[in-house]
Amino acid sequence: MVSCSSSGDNAKPGPLETPEVAGENLFIMHCAACHGDDGKLGASGAKDLTASRLDDAALTKIIKEGKNGMPPMKELLVNNQNIQLVLAHIKKLRN
Repeated sequence: MVSCSSSGDNAKPGPLETPEVAGENLFIMHCAACHGDDGKLGASGAKDLTASRLDDAALTKIIKEGKNGMPPMKELLVNNQNIQLVLAHIKKLRN
């Protein structure tokens, strides 16, 4: 019998991470220590993200460059796609 799989197992790949889950995971990994999982923590002077009404351009600039005590996240988030995923998650936290 001929098989296309050299390992012989029939393992299926797991579910792909959705953009919403990816954004939340990036936020938890890089932002939640100061902002909290829900965006309200305010540790080290971090802003309450649920109250923010900044537009996308202003939020993107702060994420990339930092502001006041917040360090720039551009290097940690690696690329614009990840920055946009975090931005979308932040917007979901708003009241």
